[in-house]
Amino acid sequence: MQGNVSRVDELPVELKDRPLSLPVPRLKTVPSWFPSFMLNRTTVKLFNAMYYRRHGDRTGVVAQDAFFHPLDAIDHWNRMYGKHGFVQYQSAIPMAAARQGLIEQLEIISASGRASFLAVLKAFGKQGQGMLSFPMPGLTLAIDLPNRPGLQEVLAKLDEVVLRHSGRLYLAKDACTSAQSFAAMYPRLVEFRAVKQRIDPQNLFQSSQSRRLGITAGESQ
Repeated sequence: MQGNVSRVDELPVELKDRPLSLPVPRLKTVPSWFPSFMLNRTTVKLFNAMYYRRHGDRTGVVAQDAFFHPLDAIDHWNRMYGKHGFVQYQSAIPMAAARQGLIEQLEIISASGRASFLAVLKAFGKQGQGMLSFPMPGLTLAIDLPNRPGLQEVLAKLDEVVLRHSGRLYLAKDACTSAQSFAAMYPRLVEFRAVKQRIDPQNLFQSSQSRRLGITAGESQ
């Protein structure tokens, strides 16, 4: 898993005395002919081992871009997953069950043999005021999964873990979950539907995702 913390001595010389300055972009590019088979269990293990050995458990001052947007340093990084691309799966699980839930998710992903080049783990604070707000007090894991045959089954198993531990999915990245799972993850859905029906009774505002998930009253569920 790739982290977001770099050593102070890795900063460009011009940033050592002013780490909040924006550096000049230094992009590396993944070519269009990059062979997707290069991204596999063995190569990802080697990358993770080398990355951890270089960075380890350290703290330090880093440039803004390196911390907030680490992948911006690599142009067309998505090409590493091949022409079929990938799906990023992101869920949040309440803190009391987060450790167990994350272990179960990682075991499912490992058993599927889907090597992930990038994963991001973050802690959330309180939920927002929005009726379909994603954050909740707990941990969220975002992980890239290569789009290969059988992916739907893997995602369904991950959804089961999230539901079992009273978590939820990040809708901005979802393309596969069911309307039933969505409704169980977002308890304020009924409130949202009522507001939507009041201000848009003809359902003029809708999307492929809202139709798939039955987000608004009157749409297919």
